[in-house]
Amino acid sequence: MNIPIKKQKTFIKKFEKIRPVYIDFAHLLNDILQKAAENLGYLALVQARAKTVVSFSGKIILKDKYKNPLTDMTDLCGARVILHFHSQVEKICEFIKNNFEIDEANSLDLKSMLKVNEFGYRSVHYIVTPKKESILGIAVDEKFRTLKAEIQVRTLAEHVWADISHDRIYKTELTIPEEWKREAAGLSAILENADKTFASMSKAIDSVSSVYELQQETQKAEKDLEKLQTLVEITSKNPEEGAKNVLKLVSVYQALNKQAEAIELLKVWIDKTTDFPFPHARLTFELAMLNLAAHCRDTHSGAYKQEIRLAERTLEGLSGLFAQQQQPSITGQGMLYYRLGILLQNNPEESDKALKIISQAHGLMPENPLCFTALLESILLRNIDTAELTITLFRSSIEKAISDLSELIALGVDKVPACFALGRCHFFLGNQMECIKAYSTAVGVIVNSGYTSSRCVVDAEIDRAGRFKPFRKELAAQIGLYLNIAMSISEYAESGNYKHALEEFQLRKEAMKTPVVIVAGGASRMEETKVEQYEAYIRELMHDFHGTIISGGTTAGIPGLTGLVKAGMQKQGPVPFDLVAYLPENLPKGAERSAAYDHFFETDASDFSTLDILTCWADLITNGIHPKDVILIGIDGGEIAAMEYRIALSLGARVCLVAYSGRAVSDFIQDKIWKDHPNLIQVPNDPHTVWALVNQSAGTVLTPEETNQLAPMVHEFYRGQRLEELNPKAIDVNKFKVLMPWEKLDPALQRSNILQVAFYELLLRRVNLGIRKSERPQVIKIKKTVSPEDYDLLAKLEHARWNAERLLEGWRYGRDKDLVKKLNPYIVPWDQLDDETRKYDYDPVNNIPALLAKIGYEVYAFS
Repeated sequence: MNIPIKKQKTFIKKFEKIRPVYIDFAHLLNDILQKAAENLGYLALVQARAKTVVSFSGKIILKDKYKNPLTDMTDLCGARVILHFHSQVEKICEFIKNNFEIDEANSLDLKSMLKVNEFGYRSVHYIVTPKKESILGIAVDEKFRTLKAEIQVRTLAEHVWADISHDRIYKTELTIPEEWKREAAGLSAILENADKTFASMSKAIDSVSSVYELQQETQKAEKDLEKLQTLVEITSKNPEEGAKNVLKLVSVYQALNKQAEAIELLKVWIDKTTDFPFPHARLTFELAMLNLAAHCRDTHSGAYKQEIRLAERTLEGLSGLFAQQQQPSITGQGMLYYRLGILLQNNPEESDKALKIISQAHGLMPENPLCFTALLESILLRNIDTAELTITLFRSSIEKAISDLSELIALGVDKVPACFALGRCHFFLGNQMECIKAYSTAVGVIVNSGYTSSRCVVDAEIDRAGRFKPFRKELAAQIGLYLNIAMSISEYAESGNYKHALEEFQLRKEAMKTPVVIVAGGASRMEETKVEQYEAYIRELMHDFHGTIISGGTTAGIPGLTGLVKAGMQKQGPVPFDLVAYLPENLPKGAERSAAYDHFFETDASDFSTLDILTCWADLITNGIHPKDVILIGIDGGEIAAMEYRIALSLGARVCLVAYSGRAVSDFIQDKIWKDHPNLIQVPNDPHTVWALVNQSAGTVLTPEETNQLAPMVHEFYRGQRLEELNPKAIDVNKFKVLMPWEKLDPALQRSNILQVAFYELLLRRVNLGIRKSERPQVIKIKKTVSPEDYDLLAKLEHARWNAERLLEGWRYGRDKDLVKKLNPYIVPWDQLDDETRKYDYDPVNNIPALLAKIGYEVYAFS
């Protein structure tokens, strides 16, 4: 042996004595590396240990080369950091190099030793000595400052390879077959590829989730509020950890527009974190941003200017802390610059400062489309006269931002600001339809109280649209009008001058007859076969309708057909509705007004556009008509019709599209954003269902008390019949639920019975029957009183009524009935029902006289 055994035994005894120091050294390394990973936000597996006496003995005896193993061996203490991805490995390695003295000669980057065509064991090994007095606030005792330790840094996939394959194949004295080695190399290649793929996916997901706010459901945000309030309370004695929870809670407060609560919370915690530079500065910046938002309408005040200076100073201090890598998220830093920049952008006097700060944000996050869009806006607003030239220079970047923003919206980021940015990109390029389309998605969120949206963000967008009017006046006006319409029917309606802003566009001063139905669709010349088909829908829609019908006003397509049907009805006598149109003052060449319309309201649009649609909605709202009380019937259509469907749906109207009518209808019911909207209704190919849909609010002589009294009787009649047919050996849960006693019946099904009773009078009037009070009601036989054709018509109308009622309750056609998913196989036209199913419509019609008699009414024939 090179080293005598006696001497080796002496080394072993010496190591036994000093090993406790290396155990303490391992604990120190574990604490430092664990804290480093936590500060970087990584979920890492950290292991540290002192070499065992057995391992030390085996190594020095078997290797037989260490003249003084206590100084020559560099792994008497070892640590390992296992991370998910190589990007994380690089950051930890950077930390190690910045905080330890590295023995370069004995350190290894094994991945750099692999040849180009090789796969295999990849890991970074550092031999380190902790020369500093403290690292990350953890004291380093003097006894450790001359000791060496080995730190391995690797990914999880590399760790799997090292532990399972590498040690068994390359650290064994067995003769491993070449075939096994090839298989191991193949597995290594697979692991390396998986490592890269997972890293790429994770980077994309992390970059989105760490930079962008996700769209929140109001109900979930309120639950998160309670959870975070509890966490803040629990961590109140740990300023650093508590501050993280405070920032999350402030974010939820802001999402729910609870700015006052957020401000009070921040004030308390700013005092708690005075000894902790980063949390203190971060909370101070957040408070300054909230105060700036609160003073955004008073930009000349001293308080506003003071908060700007505070925000700038704090951000400058935070930049220094980021540079020191105490909080190394470069993305987080960029977002702080972005948020301050867009807030300053709303104040024309701060345009230079806003441009500078947004430029810094863009420099930190050049791939962020929100930063790019904000930067371009700042450049354009500084010199609106050269906007066209600037946009030409940036066209390819704008098109890329459109693609990136569309992807972000699909991923679920906060849709309001992301859609605003997308809309502005299309605005810059002059893409009118795509611009309003993007804003419609944002409006859908603003109006829907089920999702959170920031009033401050919307107000800023309205102001921004006004500032861009010199560039594209008509389109900028449409954006401002659209957002004011949305805010005037949102939860913020009473806290702003939104309705007042609509008065600038108001064309109709007198009250509008209600209810209101909008008929939208193709405005071009139609094939003869389609004219006859669609005419049936228009006739049913107008039959006995009392209120206002709004359509396109021209002689072509659906608007023209609407006018023709109305003109035909007028030959039989006065009609009980107004037919109204909103269209440009100067019609495009070839377009002609229909003489059948009662009123035309002329907009400033230069062509048929969304301005006509938005002006109509402004009139409705200023006349006190809420979109939720409006029904739109859509048939066929092109680009303008599709936009009409989209705007109506975004504002909360019920949009009923006639199935299989083609073009815009077919495209819209497959639209990723809108296809599952609860107010989007696919109407079966059945004109009678349209009649039932638009007459949901038709009056009846029955009082609400009487309909409520009769509804349980209707249910009991239905229940009695169905229970007789029920097969106890094959009970269908769906059937059983609808046969529950009235007091246990689902409220939605109770409402269904009430609506059925309320429709009796309208139904009977179609076959010249009426209902009236009677002390001794006569119970007529419907089948014997009317003609066979009218008897069949009543059953068809009852089925149409049921179709409409189910559709408005959120049900859809489904091959199998499902109460939970709201699917029903019978939401189809009458001619698709079998005789057994049609009985369900004949029976209630037959039973109307007997049921009405129970509450003192009788059915009679008009003389």
